[in-house]
Amino acid sequence: MLPESEFPALYRAADRTAVINQRRLLTATSVRLSSLVTAAVCGAFSLVVGRLDLTATIAAGAMGVALVTEVYLLTARPDRRWYEARAAAESAKTLAWRYLVGGEPFGLGAFADRPATGGVPPADGGAPGGERGHTADNLLLRRYSEITASLHTIGPVSVFDADAQVTEGMRAVRALPLEERRRHYVTGRLNEQRAWYTAKAVDNERRAARWLLLVAAAEALGLVTAAVKAALGGEGPDIDLPGMLSAVAAAGVAWLQTRQHQQVASAYAVAALELGHIVIRADWASTEDEWAHFVDEAEEAIAREHMLWTASHALSSNK
Repeated sequence: MLPESEFPALYRAADRTAVINQRRLLTATSVRLSSLVTAAVCGAFSLVVGRLDLTATIAAGAMGVALVTEVYLLTARPDRRWYEARAAAESAKTLAWRYLVGGEPFGLGAFADRPATGGVPPADGGAPGGERGHTADNLLLRRYSEITASLHTIGPVSVFDADAQVTEGMRAVRALPLEERRRHYVTGRLNEQRAWYTAKAVDNERRAARWLLLVAAAEALGLVTAAVKAALGGEGPDIDLPGMLSAVAAAGVAWLQTRQHQQVASAYAVAALELGHIVIRADWASTEDEWAHFVDEAEEAIAREHMLWTASHALSSNK
């Protein structure tokens, strides 16, 4: 299987940007929600030390942290940077795999890869004589240029000078016979992606169940404490337990909306099932044209899942 270091520079740079901004989003969101819960808890009772109300001071500090974090989320928009960078990375990756194994629009039936004799290929991807060898590379580079031109929130992703958009490893795989390229694609792309989807679906389902259980427990305890407080009237302790538990439940719901565990688990499970059906048909293609069309269908299936993921997250970020 082709190592990550042999994939295009655009993919690796966009992937790094996506991971960084995802981490920033989740860290900032967890800090904001934790601060709000802390403020709610400290505001539920009073602890005076000397002439200072300690709990009120802590609550004020927590609210300040929450406010600063909220301003950061609204101005830096790590959520949009994450989604855009991830979209760029996945687009670059699917183009790389299409090029690697001879899928459309880089099928070996359309491009006779052989050394070029010089000159610049025409813009339509065709080329006369010896120039034909580099048309697949040039088409791939043009597609990557289109991806970088569509970036708005993150700007041009950082690419190291030593990195290449078309590596020697990519060209080596592309030069292999059809059966070898088929093995690379089924093992390194379809089966790896299906295993990833399956594992992520199970993990997100478990996380969703845990958070829903936490929210339900907080709501149930809030109901019980509210009922007890109502029954006791003004004779109980002067602590707003229902308010504290409501804040915990609200924070849990907000976190679930940020991570969207249930939606992601469902989408990944469907994608894994669809890829399982696609793998069965991998051996059916016997010619380069049939194989190029099969790769196109497989990559479209993977792209559909990512488009749904991007749309769902973009919708939630705009709420």
